[in-house]
This record gives sequence, C-alpha cells and structure tokens, in this order.
Amino acid sequence: MTLAIPDAAAVATAMLELGGEVFREVGEAELCSRFLTTIHRLFPGRPLALRVVDPRTREAARTYVIGGEARPGLEYEPLTVKASAIDKTHLHPAVAASARLRVAPRWDAPFPHVAVGFAVPVVAAGELYGLLDVGYPLGQAVIAADEPLVIPLVNQLALALRNHRLWRDAQGLRDFQARLIDHANALIVGIDPAWRVTVCNRALLTLTGFRRDEVVGRDLRDFLPPSDRSRVTSILAAALAGQSFDAIEVRIGSRTNGRVRTVWSIAAIGGPGERTAPEAVVAIGQDQTRVAELQEQVIRSERLATLGQLAAGVVHELNNPLTSISVYADFLQRRCAQMGGDPSDHEKLVRIAQSAHRIQRFTRELVQYAKPVGDEVDVVDLNAVVRQSVSFCEHLFEQHGLHLVVELAAELPPLSAIPGQLEQVMINLITNAAHAVEGANGGSGSVWVRTAVVDDARVAVIVADSGPGVPEAERARIFEPFFTTKVDGKGTGLGLPIAKNIIEQHQGAIAVDQAPEGGARFTVTLPRTRT
Repeated sequence: MTLAIPDAAAVATAMLELGGEVFREVGEAELCSRFLTTIHRLFPGRPLALRVVDPRTREAARTYVIGGEARPGLEYEPLTVKASAIDKTHLHPAVAASARLRVAPRWDAPFPHVAVGFAVPVVAAGELYGLLDVGYPLGQAVIAADEPLVIPLVNQLALALRNHRLWRDAQGLRDFQARLIDHANALIVGIDPAWRVTVCNRALLTLTGFRRDEVVGRDLRDFLPPSDRSRVTSILAAALAGQSFDAIEVRIGSRTNGRVRTVWSIAAIGGPGERTAPEAVVAIGQDQTRVAELQEQVIRSERLATLGQLAAGVVHELNNPLTSISVYADFLQRRCAQMGGDPSDHEKLVRIAQSAHRIQRFTRELVQYAKPVGDEVDVVDLNAVVRQSVSFCEHLFEQHGLHLVVELAAELPPLSAIPGQLEQVMINLITNAAHAVEGANGGSGSVWVRTAVVDDARVAVIVADSGPGVPEAERARIFEPFFTTKVDGKGTGLGLPIAKNIIEQHQGAIAVDQAPEGGARFTVTLPRTRT
C-alpha cells in the first residue's frame, strides 16, 4: 500500500486554517481533535497519538488517538523521543533532561502491532506541552518526507496549547481575584468613569441588604444618602481625577439596619500609561457598628472596674451604720410589740428594718459582682448543691403557695467546682423563678428544677417556671449589670450578672429561652473538670 504524501502547499493551507484555532477560546479536547483530524487528513493511513502534558506538574498525560488504538497505560509512561527531534523543535535543555522525557535512539511505538514511526515533541517557547507519535502500517517504512511536513503543524498545535494554557491561567487568576474580593472581610466597591458600579463584594451586599443584580451597573450616587450625597460626590469626582482619600465617613443605607456608619479609603486605578486618566475608582470600607460596640464594651468595662474599686470602700462605710439601724429597728419592733404601741409605728419600724436589710444586700451583691468570693475548688455533687439551694428557698414557695418540682438525674457524675458559688447561682435562679411565677399568677404557679447529663464531659441544671417568660428582645440584656425586669424593689439587676460571672469562671455557660411550661427556662451547663 502506498501512502499519500501532501505537498508543501497543502500543508501551508492547513496551517492557515489551523492558525485561527490558536486564538479561539475552546477546550483542550476540541482543540486537539481539530488538529489531529487535519493532520490525519493530510497524512492518511498513519495512526496518530497525541499526548498532552502540563509543563508545571507531573500529572498523567491526556491522550488523543486517531487512526489506531493506543496501548493501555500509555498516559502514565514517559514521553520517548530521539535526540534529533529535541534539536529540531528547540526544546529547552532543562526540560529535555527532566523525568517527564526519555531520550532513546529508537522510536517507542504507542500502538500495538505497529513497529515503525517517529515522534515530534510539542514545544512552544522551549516548554514541552506534549508529544505527537506518527506510526505506519505493517510492512510500510518510515517516509522521510513526513517529519519535516509534520513539524510545522505540531509547532502550530504547540502555540495553540500554550495560548489555551495562558487563557485558562488568566481565567483562573481572574476568578481567584474575584473570590478574594468577594470573601474579603471588608466592604469593597468599584466604579467606572461613568459612575456605574462595576464591583461590589458580599460583605457590602450583606450589610446593605441588596442583591448583586440590584447594585452592579447602577449609578453609585443613587445609593448615597441625601445628607452625604454632595460631599461624597465631590470626593468621588476628585478620585476619578486621580486623587486618593483616607478615613472618609459615610452613613450608607441598609434595608435591615437603617443608616450604618462606615469609614472608607478611596483610590483611583490608572490606565496602562503613567499619564493616562484613571479607568476606575475602588473604595474599601469598614463597618463601624462593631467598632462602636467594642468601644462601648471598653467603656463599660472601665466603669465596672472603677465600680469594683469603690465597692469595698462603700460597703465598709455603710455596714456599721446599717448594722446599727437594723439592730435598733429590731429592738424597737420587739419593744413596741411588748408595750402595745401604735400598730402604724410598728409597721414603720418594719419598713426601716427591711430597707436597711435591702441596702446591705445590695452592697454585698455589688462587691460580689466586682469580685466573686473566692473558695477552694472541690469535687462537687451537683444534685446535693441543688437540694441544699432548694432548702434555702422553700419558704418562698410555702409563703406564696407555689408548686416546686425537683427532678434530679440519677447517677449524675461529680464535677470540679466551688460549692458555695454554685449554691449562690442556684438560689438566684430559683428565687427569680419564684418571683416571676408569684407576680404573674397571683400566688399560683410552678417552678421546675432539673439536673441532667449533657454528654461525657458536661452536666447541666435547668430552672424553668410557668411565669410570663423573658421577651426575646430582653434576653440578651438580662445579664447586663443593673438591668432588671422585677418590680416593687425586688431586684437590683446584679443577681444574673453575678451568676453569669460565676458560671464563666467555672468554664461553663448560662442561657435563657422559653420553657415548654410557658415561662422562662435558664440552662446552666458546666464541665466536669476545669482546665
């Protein structure tokens, strides 16, 4: 069988046709298929195998075959070429010496039952992008004229693969940069010289409540508040002229939070030349809401630290006169009862004693909040702590006819804690529950105290009631100092903050939600061991 040999004109025409493929944004498989089809049309009867490799990695080759069948595992084998082929394609010496390529004096046939052929490295700018193997049918010798005609076509293929790789890398870099901007922990917006928004990231969309399609392409000035529009417009106009600005404060509109205070840095992005006009303006901002919250927390912490320093002195100055008032009030109450005095006088003495006791309790809680009373950490039976705490509060339930249900988990594991401080927490929660039920139900209602095993490392105690509960809007505030929902002077607003401090010192957590019984449910979770 005589194999056809194309003339130089046919090869040149094919190269012109394939030249357009170099700049087409098509996938690698389609690109290689078009080149192989063209080469096979020019050189019929010859099986062709194209292996494409990544010059930067050691991944397996992608293999494309036409006119024959490649042997199994070919994609994992080194590319075998002759030294003369390396010289003809100008492969970089360092690449030629790599493990990806093997130099041998004989052609390594990639097809079963094919003995003769030649290989042409697919090389562009000295980098290896693959190998084209050309085989011949049995009984057919290598046609010497084929290789010089195939090499220009392979060079065209190499250029196309290189452009495809560069295009894919550029797309990947663009997508990476887009993801980087979109996931940045900052507010980012970009505008073009026509004031249209070209870029806005996820943080900005989340803050404002807008969708991306509602922002991109719109005039940025449409989103500026009337109070800031004139000032910000002049700043952006100056930025479009090439100026940069730092620490520009703007209150932007939010669909969920009203006006949000933000601070921005604004810079122009120039064109390719040094003297060209800016092509865009990018603004990077920061939501100041969280900063303001942190500033408030710092101020609050400083105030509480000052409060703690003053508390000891206040208590010391008040305790002596308060003790005298309490003692003399009790004495006068007994004296008035013995001598049959005016009942109204007796009632006034009772109020004096109650007020003195209330002031003493308030000062003690003030000191306790500033610095909870220390004690030795011990192995504690949480059920025993709960029983002891309940015994201290039984008079509240008896006095007002309330129902108390205590459900203790069997075989509750012990934990490392300070018993006295845990009792203080339990007494506070149980007393709060009793007051809530008493005030809401006019002397009827129930309180539930339960213990439970959360998991192998934690235990919990739950105090629930059938009272009105804690409104969801107030749940985050009830642990703030001096915030109280109690009336008639029953609360100072320090009980729950003290309890929270104690639980956190025990490396635990306290939370409030709605109880299944309808009222509030406080859940205290404690680790079995402290680190």
